[in-house]
Amino acid sequence: MLNPALLTLAAVIVPPGGAITLEQVLASAPPELVTQIQPHSLEAVREGEIPLEEFARSLGISVFPQAAPTELQEKQFITHWLYHYYALSAGIDEDPVGEATISGRCSSLPITDVPQAPTMGAQLWSDKTIYSAYYQAPFNSSTCTSDNTDLTKYFVTWVKSPSAQAVRAWLGASDYFKLWINGTLVGQRNSGGGKPYTVDEYKYPANLRAGWNLIVFKHSFPQLGPSTDPDDNKRYKYFSLRFVRDDAGTPVTNLVATFDPDPSCDDKAPYSTATQTRVLFPSVAHLPGRAGSQWRTDIELYNGFHMAWEYRFRYFREGNNSGAPDATRTTVLQPFEGKVFRDALRSSEFFNVPSDQKGYAWMSGAYYYYTIFYGQARAKVYNQASTGTFGMETSLLHPYSFSYRGYFFNLRNGAYRTNLAVIPSKNEGSSYRVRMILSSPEFGTLTKEWPANPSERLTGLAQLNDVFGYFGVGSTSTDRALLYVVFLDTSFSDLYFFPSVTINDNGTSDPEFRLSGNPISDPPIF
Repeated sequence: MLNPALLTLAAVIVPPGGAITLEQVLASAPPELVTQIQPHSLEAVREGEIPLEEFARSLGISVFPQAAPTELQEKQFITHWLYHYYALSAGIDEDPVGEATISGRCSSLPITDVPQAPTMGAQLWSDKTIYSAYYQAPFNSSTCTSDNTDLTKYFVTWVKSPSAQAVRAWLGASDYFKLWINGTLVGQRNSGGGKPYTVDEYKYPANLRAGWNLIVFKHSFPQLGPSTDPDDNKRYKYFSLRFVRDDAGTPVTNLVATFDPDPSCDDKAPYSTATQTRVLFPSVAHLPGRAGSQWRTDIELYNGFHMAWEYRFRYFREGNNSGAPDATRTTVLQPFEGKVFRDALRSSEFFNVPSDQKGYAWMSGAYYYYTIFYGQARAKVYNQASTGTFGMETSLLHPYSFSYRGYFFNLRNGAYRTNLAVIPSKNEGSSYRVRMILSSPEFGTLTKEWPANPSERLTGLAQLNDVFGYFGVGSTSTDRALLYVVFLDTSFSDLYFFPSVTINDNGTSDPEFRLSGNPISDPPIF
């Protein structure tokens, strides 16, 4: 008889038109449960005397049909774009931005160098149609009205092709448009008046080159709004784009999406560049800990998008401020695929760094909001010790998470130790000093600079192990200390920082990761 205590809920997904097998069911069940199954029961399942799904349920395994692909995934609509929110006052044949100079520059920058060129931000759409609405018409402050006629918006994106291939661009669009691929005008509608959106209405031959392809779409509206217009086609405008192989509409399925593939958009760029498409992993390590323990970092990724997506990583070890990463990694995840890179620093499938060290990594290419707040990327630091394996999930950060100074509350010492880490916003040439104020009822208020020698500077990532010991109060027990840090003598006026602390149990090195907080107003000691 099977032990009910061992029953564990699991699931087997059945692909469309497929069927589950006994091997799939057994592979999904806990091994200790499988060993209890008698041979005659397995034979009865194979002979059909016991229905396979009923047998699976007896093991606590649910069987679900796999959902059919969504229209986005099946037809591979392009829905990742850089765009500007408000329309420009220009018609389809006017050129307000210098269209010939659109080069696919980094997000968070103007689309071109023309003075009135709009800044382009990254966005993902969850529907095949990309829309513009009446409330995105430009506002005329002198008349307190919106300009609703002859308006234009630009959209820019990239897709990566594994090889050069001839394709067809199937486009649907309201009103007027122009479509460029790699600088070549592929199709346009620039006359005939307003027209409602129809999916896949326009079909153009196009060529994709091997590697990244720049797509620029200009969408123009004879009329957009106002809100009181009863005609939906004048208040809302749509377009959709996808690539197909033939007249039957067979989708091109080997394209890869990303944001900002140009290497100039990485962390060496000006701070205001690509702010929406970079994410900071603040702790990447493979390093011995106390009492024979071992630190490691696992990186988890999930592509919640309907196209394959490229992620690019740059790792910098502690102290490196050369601007050159110690290791890089580019990885592609298929639609709705998840991967866990265990011991990412050492793993031959990831950074492949052979020595013991710690550092941080920037990830580029993904829209930060979904990456961080939708849980599509995670980093977990594990400490493996003889008493067990302990871990903490480290918070991922985006460029606007920086601090000019740092506050940390209720820090512990005695049975614990507190470490301070500082990461500069820009790696190349970064150097700085840190002034720290540590305060607790147990020892009062202390001030000290790091490094202690005023002629020395910290470079790149710096970590101060045992903050309380550095202040000379390492034997004090407390769980209510305050730490304030401010950055001095920075190598650049626009150098910002990402400070954090880890609080570690001295017995197991069981860690806790904290980012800087803020008081409502500065405490008197600060």
